[in-house]
Amino acid sequence: MAKPVLHVFLISHYCEKARWAMDYCGVDYKLKVLSPIEYQKKAESIGAKSSALPILQLEGEVIQGSAEIIAWSNAKAKQEGRQGLVLNEESVAIEKRLDDVLGVHVRRWFYSESLLDCPEIILPVFSKGSGFIKRLLIKAAWPTVVQIMIKRMDLGPTQEQESKEIVLKELDWLDSLISQQTDYLCGNSLSNADIAAASLMAPMVSPPSHPASDVMSLPPRVAATAEELSDRPFAKWISNLYLDRSVN
Repeated sequence: MAKPVLHVFLISHYCEKARWAMDYCGVDYKLKVLSPIEYQKKAESIGAKSSALPILQLEGEVIQGSAEIIAWSNAKAKQEGRQGLVLNEESVAIEKRLDDVLGVHVRRWFYSESLLDCPEIILPVFSKGSGFIKRLLIKAAWPTVVQIMIKRMDLGPTQEQESKEIVLKELDWLDSLISQQTDYLCGNSLSNADIAAASLMAPMVSPPSHPASDVMSLPPRVAATAEELSDRPFAKWISNLYLDRSVN
């Protein structure tokens, strides 16, 4: 039986969610990092309903979306006798709020500044690991890619400020959850909610073990706010989760 293939963007925090869960659940898979000039064609060729990443390609089946991939990975771990994640009604509800609110607005906040003011800081992330010819193609297409991303994600100065305010409000909620627990949000071991919170906020915390840490930079305004937030409970908690991930 062929290995599952996880199709991702290196920079995507939703892709990071899926990747972390599959690693934790002990799934043997192949990672395929896609570029902005190829992901739509790849998604179509494997029968995905849309081009949104992450996509998990199985034999005769495609699973799309980080939450769905986490649920599949957890079920597979349990079926094969491995320890999976804590995944229950509470953790699913927290994950959904993180996905639908925090993750969406972290992304819009980050890209509203980076793609409008300094798109050159994003290009190396999308080019990492590509061969010489593909890097040239990505570079040539980059101005068009930037304009498409600005339109699709509804980016702009007003959107940047709106999303920043929403993120800061959601971080108050996340801090309140962390203050009620010890190491984990929903029990005595890692849950889908923990992975969601850590992965979706990783761009702001910049843990060294993040797969894009060597090429990803924060734009100046976001970086300044991230520095102001660095002593908050959520930042220290996420850093510790990433440290645990790197040694396990």
